[in-house]
Amino acid sequence: MEPLEVAGNVFTLASVTLARRNSVHTWWTGLVAVSLYGVMFFGVKLYADVVLQVFFFGTCVVGWRQWLHGGAGGGELPISDLTDRQRWIAGAAVLGAALFFGTMFGQFTDAALPYADSYILGGSVVAQLLMMRRKRDHWWIWITVDGVAIGVYALKGLYLTSAVYGVLLVLCVQGVVEWRRLYAAQGIAPADAVR
Repeated sequence: MEPLEVAGNVFTLASVTLARRNSVHTWWTGLVAVSLYGVMFFGVKLYADVVLQVFFFGTCVVGWRQWLHGGAGGGELPISDLTDRQRWIAGAAVLGAALFFGTMFGQFTDAALPYADSYILGGSVVAQLLMMRRKRDHWWIWITVDGVAIGVYALKGLYLTSAVYGVLLVLCVQGVVEWRRLYAAQGIAPADAVR
């Protein structure tokens, strides 16, 4: 275990714990976490994960603003759901990204586990974009990503990171439950919440 791995995981746990609580502080802790992870993943040749951390950095900045000012009249953005059609599109985007990037990294780099690593990439991008818009559906995608990540990181000897992703998986399940409660407490009709 390297100090970089420990620090990245501490900030990741903090960020996801704050996201589960629907706290805007998830975003600044996420900025720190993804910066540390980007350096770590480059060192173990998980290039799709490096690309992902760069993407996360940008989405943390945008997500922070969206949650605070993305709602009606520049107010706080409410929690909402995807439509069934949007769910199908999100699922297709995850799988399409995994196949595309898995093929690219597998053919043109020395990437380890290119398809599994690319599933983490594709799923994380889609989940993060949904989280930025406070869509409850993001939790289900994170659950699948965390399941794959546990195995990938363990195979690469990143045992702490693998274990942390086990904890993240539990936090995501709790996030499903907590955001269901928060969504109901908003008192917004489903048709009004879809943006």
